[in-house]
Amino acid sequence: MHRRLFIGAALLLSGCSTIGITDLFQDYATQLRPVRQAVSQNNIASAQQLLPSNSRGHSNYLLNQLETARLEFLAKQNSQANETFEAVYQNMEKKRQAAKVQLSAGLEQTNSLLTNDSVIGYEPAAYEMTMLHSYKALNYVFDKQLESALVEVRRANKVQEDALKDNQAALDEQAENSAEGYPDMAELIGNVKNGFQNAFTFYLSALLYEADKQFDDAYIDYKKALEINSENSYLQQAVLRLAKKQGFDQDFEEFSKRFGKLKQAQANTGQVIVIAEQGLIPARQEFNLRLPIYTSRGDARFYSVAMPVYRAAPYAASDKTVTLDGENLPLTPIVRLEALAAKTLKDQSAGRITRQVMRLVAKEKVRAELARSGGDVGNILANIYNVASEQADTRSWLTLPSQLSIAQHPMPTGQHTLTVPGHGEITFTVGKQGLTLIFLTSINNYYDTHVVQL
Repeated sequence: MHRRLFIGAALLLSGCSTIGITDLFQDYATQLRPVRQAVSQNNIASAQQLLPSNSRGHSNYLLNQLETARLEFLAKQNSQANETFEAVYQNMEKKRQAAKVQLSAGLEQTNSLLTNDSVIGYEPAAYEMTMLHSYKALNYVFDKQLESALVEVRRANKVQEDALKDNQAALDEQAENSAEGYPDMAELIGNVKNGFQNAFTFYLSALLYEADKQFDDAYIDYKKALEINSENSYLQQAVLRLAKKQGFDQDFEEFSKRFGKLKQAQANTGQVIVIAEQGLIPARQEFNLRLPIYTSRGDARFYSVAMPVYRAAPYAASDKTVTLDGENLPLTPIVRLEALAAKTLKDQSAGRITRQVMRLVAKEKVRAELARSGGDVGNILANIYNVASEQADTRSWLTLPSQLSIAQHPMPTGQHTLTVPGHGEITFTVGKQGLTLIFLTSINNYYDTHVVQL
């Protein structure tokens, strides 16, 4: 009797919440492993078939749509990808504006106390939203729709502005202190200050503004990118070049002192821009954190809880240079998405730990009640359920690259050749005072290119 009631309650909880039975006992990163393997093996069609399909009511729906759109991007299904990306964006806009979201979020938080964080509807992190708009912009660029691309980079920049405002408040000190024992992921995070400022989106925005002859706006966004990634020599030269072009003499003098001289370009030249997205962003893994829970008598009992963590070492790109007409150019990282992901996760650790403490208390109450009403059988079943449902929330956008790198060089008008080690040659034409974008994607055995005159 008690066994049937318990199993029925568990099934009911799963059905009434926003997850399925598979999600309850298998984490997201594990479910996506075959998809990532297919991408790495250059089998995008297989990856699209292997991707789990979730209904609108599922907690992973928006994340599933991000993965779908990314695979469409890799398959060069530009219009489909942008439709899917736009649907995620509109869904997020409605989610922010709808008054009912507070009630919905409250119900999800309540359900999570008896399962895990996976029942909470997934909301893309700020760095994921900036990449959503960046990929939409790139698709528009590939289809030669510059105005539409500019709309998307403005949206990407607004995401960062909003995130900067929202993150001004400091974390609760007590909750932060409770994270003792949680890995700091310092090697992967590196020197990034937060998880939402993305130099790539500002760089892409600046390129598009420059292509549209909006040079002041381009200069502003080049500077924003440089503020985030001040060590990138290509960004340094871009800022110097635009400061000189627009007559910002004081800025030009100050930047020249910091970064050295501007490399003068000859007449009748254009800029060749190489953007390379490399690798696959690491998946979150489970980490068992021991937390003390105090009884009514003041006694401390230690419980092990499952927390998500990044254990991967920083990505080491195999393609570190490209050759332009025989001249080697280093590919310099402009954003390490893996670092933004790790920093985002670390900043969320206090809230996650707080929920884990509440979850431990709630599950312990359920166990005690079942033990009281069902004896040893109820106690055993409750413990089995608690152990099985105690899994880390490993959800994140797992088909993103690990990092994006750039190279930029002035070239005279005419035909030129770019050589990527191990991937052959790309022949293209440079126009007078124009911008030529060469976009590369390298994910293990997957390799693709786009060449666009901006």
